[in-house]
Amino acid sequence: MTHFSEYLMLIFHTRVKSQLNIIELPKLLMNISKNAVFLLVILVVPSTVFPTYADNSSGITATANKDSYQPGDKVIISGSVEQLVSSNPVTIIVRNPMGNVYDVGQVNLLNNLFVHDFVLNDDSLGGMYNVNIKYGTVSTQLNFMLNSGALSTIQVFGSEIKVRTNGTNPIKYGDVSVSTVDNTIKISMDTSKIQGSSANQEYQIPKTIIDTPGGNIVLKVDGKQILCPQSETDTMRILDCNIQANSSSLELDGAIVIPEFGPLAGLAISLSLVAVVVLSRTSQIHF
Repeated sequence: MTHFSEYLMLIFHTRVKSQLNIIELPKLLMNISKNAVFLLVILVVPSTVFPTYADNSSGITATANKDSYQPGDKVIISGSVEQLVSSNPVTIIVRNPMGNVYDVGQVNLLNNLFVHDFVLNDDSLGGMYNVNIKYGTVSTQLNFMLNSGALSTIQVFGSEIKVRTNGTNPIKYGDVSVSTVDNTIKISMDTSKIQGSSANQEYQIPKTIIDTPGGNIVLKVDGKQILCPQSETDTMRILDCNIQANSSSLELDGAIVIPEFGPLAGLAISLSLVAVVVLSRTSQIHF
């Protein structure tokens, strides 16, 4: 009897244990699922939520003065190196969207810092440009975008002011007058085809036409000065301006305008001399 009761108790405990295992199994699976999801979040989320930046462990840090440019703009590449390697210069190679070498520069370091600049030509290919910066055995890269737009010109005697726009230029420029007394250039314009309130114009103005050494050129529309971001190269001024619709005249004020004895003045003097000679001979024949 004792053995039989022990046998019954053994069967009871075995069944209860198996039932408990069946009951706890979903909880166990749920805990495993939760842990798996948690591990997945730890592994995946950092790579999707937090952006991946360029690796600066190369020992070179570099940046461009803008993310995007237009033809005629100046690109300035500046940065620093972590460790000096004798007197080696920094080599900068710029490639256009076709992969062709566009610009090459070698810059000596000054207190671990370097700066290189170049101007984008008017006929430059639009798209993404790659800049490779190398110093010794280490290197890094950066990219910038060139947005090429439409180019038109304003003739000013023997020179020209270039005007760049994102698309077809809605402004038509007309007569040009120059005052060497007021140091101004006035240009008539037709803005009737501007869609919206204004049109963006990038003026590339040679310094041989008008300039303000050490200062800025003042731009006026219908007699009122408007503020335009300005930059310059060795040979030109670049003004990025929004011209309002229904405007009719553009004026550039500087400190120096086309030299007094430029091509036009020389021609006027030559004609004057010819006139004097002709008149003197006519006078001699008359008498």
